[in-house]
Amino acid sequence: MQLDFYYWSCQCPLNGQMLELLEQYERHIKIQTHNITHDEKTAKSENIFFPTLTVLDKQYRFFHPITRPFLEQVKAGLVPAEKPYLPHLGVNIYQGDIVPITWFNCILAGSCTGRINYSRTQDKSIFLAQEGLDIYGFMNVESNRLLGGAEYMPSIQVPYPIPKDEYTAFITCVYVSDSEFDYKTPALKALEEHLKPRYRKLLAISDEQGIFPNGDIDFFLRNGYTDEGVISEEKDYCRLHLVSKKL
Repeated sequence: MQLDFYYWSCQCPLNGQMLELLEQYERHIKIQTHNITHDEKTAKSENIFFPTLTVLDKQYRFFHPITRPFLEQVKAGLVPAEKPYLPHLGVNIYQGDIVPITWFNCILAGSCTGRINYSRTQDKSIFLAQEGLDIYGFMNVESNRLLGGAEYMPSIQVPYPIPKDEYTAFITCVYVSDSEFDYKTPALKALEEHLKPRYRKLLAISDEQGIFPNGDIDFFLRNGYTDEGVISEEKDYCRLHLVSKKL
C-alpha cells in the first residue's frame, strides 16, 4: 500500500511528530512525504485545505493527525475508517486574559493539540519566524491555562488555493472548542484588531458542522463573517466554505 503525506511545514505543531512516526514505518509501507509550504501547484492539484493530508493508494483521503494505530492498520493492508469530529459547541463567550502568541509563549499555544509543554511546538515558532511573523495570533488564557486562540498567516504565504493579495490575511486556526463556552471569539476579536492597520480583509476555511480545519460555520457567521460559498467537499467527511470579513 502506498501512503502520500502532504504537510504544511510546522503549521500544525503535530506535523513534526507525524513525520517522525512515518519514518518508523518506512520498511513496511511505501511512504512519500510532500512539504507544500511553498508549493501552491501541489496544494491546488490535491485540493488541500488542511495542514496535513494523507492519501492511500492515490484514492483514500484522510485529514486527521496520523497515529500509530492508523499506521498499523495500513501496514496490515487495511484502509482505516475516518469519521468527522462533530462536538456540541457552546456559544456563551468566556474571556480570560488575552495575550499575543509569540516565540516566548508558543508552547502554551501548542497545548491546543492536547499535549502540554510539547517540545515540537517550538518548531512551529521557528517556521513562523522564517515566514516573517513575530506575533502569530492571540490566546485566551486563565491561570496559565489555554482556553482558546486564533492564528493567522498573510494570504500570499498560504499554499491553499484561496484568493490572495497583500491586503488579505488568512486565519489558519481557531481553537479550542468547548461544549459549554465559546473561548475562541475573544482571541479572534483581538486578532482582528491587531490586523486592521495592515490588512483590509480576513479569510478563513470553515466546515459546515465540524471544527476541523475550523468551524463550525455558525461560529464565523456569529462573528460577522460572510459565507462566500462552498470551496471544497470531501464525501462523508466535510463541506468546507470560504468565509470573509472586511476589517
